[in-house]
Amino acid sequence: MSYAVGSDLPTQPQSPLRFDESRVSHGLTFEARDGTVLCLDLLRPPGDDAFPVVLLRTPYDKVVLRELAPGAKDGLPYDHEFMHSLVRRGYIVAIQDVRGRFNSDGEWHPYIYELTDGFDTVEWIVDQPWCDGNIGMIGRSYVGYTQWAAAADRPRGLKAIVPIGAQPDLFASGFPIFNGVFNLPMAELLLAMGRRSFQIRDFMSNVLHETKDYFRTLPIAAIPEASGAPVPAWWDEMMSHPNRDAYWLQGSYREKLDGFSVPAMNISGWYDLTLHGALENFRAVRERGSTEGRERQRLVMGPWAHWADVSAGNEAVDFGPSAVGGLGPYVTRFFDHWLKGEAEELADDARVQVFAMGANEWWSANDWPFPDTDFARFHLRADGQLTREEPRDEEPDGFRYDPDDPVEGAWSMHNGPIDDRVVDDRPDVLVYVSEPLEQALDVAGPLSVVLHASSSARDTDWHVRLVDVHPDGYARFLAHGLLRGRFRESFETPTLLTPRQVERYEIDLGGTANRFLPGHRVRVEITSSWFPRYERNLNTGADNNFLESAATIAEQTIFHDRERPSYVTLPLV
Repeated sequence: MSYAVGSDLPTQPQSPLRFDESRVSHGLTFEARDGTVLCLDLLRPPGDDAFPVVLLRTPYDKVVLRELAPGAKDGLPYDHEFMHSLVRRGYIVAIQDVRGRFNSDGEWHPYIYELTDGFDTVEWIVDQPWCDGNIGMIGRSYVGYTQWAAAADRPRGLKAIVPIGAQPDLFASGFPIFNGVFNLPMAELLLAMGRRSFQIRDFMSNVLHETKDYFRTLPIAAIPEASGAPVPAWWDEMMSHPNRDAYWLQGSYREKLDGFSVPAMNISGWYDLTLHGALENFRAVRERGSTEGRERQRLVMGPWAHWADVSAGNEAVDFGPSAVGGLGPYVTRFFDHWLKGEAEELADDARVQVFAMGANEWWSANDWPFPDTDFARFHLRADGQLTREEPRDEEPDGFRYDPDDPVEGAWSMHNGPIDDRVVDDRPDVLVYVSEPLEQALDVAGPLSVVLHASSSARDTDWHVRLVDVHPDGYARFLAHGLLRGRFRESFETPTLLTPRQVERYEIDLGGTANRFLPGHRVRVEITSSWFPRYERNLNTGADNNFLESAATIAEQTIFHDRERPSYVTLPLV
């Protein structure tokens, strides 16, 4: 066996509670390198001693994060009890409004200033009398991204980071763009955030739940106007860069990971729209980091959506009691080890802890993918079959993709194992399914698909979904990948398609850990849209799809013959 089985995340002792209460220091300020004044609050133990500091840099209002009602369950790190438990254990929690948000000066431009402002913030904190020289960072989503952005240039005193759902590349790793395709709910998120403060009540719980009428607006650059909101300057800037150019690179840190040495606990969920970030960052530092940095990486993947460690499934699937509840103590031990020099047991933990759905247990190993993984091809075959056998001379399959009638399905950031049967009756979704399994199939590792396909259009999108079909017909969604046709060779230099010419596409589906139980079937779905999670490719080959409003129907063909096989590669353990 290439992995070990456990009932929960490692739970060796955490540092003891030292204080009964915490106090707040409001409105601390400092100047970033360009003179912009940034503001932060401190949650800290009583007294004036110096302590290790855990920093959050957020666009979501430091007051909301600091004062989340006791008992509210919003996932790490925003759970009230977790944050105040850190204080009672002898940490200072520093929460900063990023540039242009709430109390911090300047103009907010998503992502662009976070590398320099994050570096400057850490360098300032390490020199403060209340900091003992040891700084960690934690946060989810954008606040996960700000950690890697700050760490990329190695500021003094930064000893550990715990990014939850953090993307390394703004154009290719999930948010705001995934392999060249814009995440449409990003528009709702950013418009609801407003210029400096929230435009809706209870922001954290009321965004990214449902389809908005303005999602259908074309071109998508006109969404702010259609929603009734003023058009922020950064939106126009974002919409004017449809390729991975210098604009997107200034907010990406992927190229800065050579020689990286900061300990990182990369956390995400199998149903998190930013799961690619945790997997890619762990792999990148394991391959390109310093010798010490490679050993200091951790990866934790649970059966969660974007709200890590909150839900153990949904009304149809229950992943069991070990699926939630263990993340807080594990993170605390990580900080104890790197910021206090305690919790030496951490050194004995496996680097990788993943929750295997279906088996409903935690699997651990020292690398990802697991050692001795067998990467097996499951081929798309005639008559909708999915088999280990290679194809023969077979006729291709086809469908019509109409941008005015896109494939629609559940997309909420709060959803986990959705039922994918919603697409069963659509003629524009090709489905390939295995025979019922005679014995369990353990799949854990990165997932990829090779498609040989053609389109009548000059540009189009390919979406691939992996599904676990239960004996009762429940089609439990597992993983998704997509690729815009023009970016098949390069995100920097796109190449339009030659109509009806067969092309080879390699599509990354991220990863999973799942036990396909006996009687279950493996299913692969191929289509050209997933609305409203992603913008529609209008198939015209326009220079900038973000500014395009005309649409044309595309005739799509998937080949799966001896010379042009199409297949999904599953990591069997």
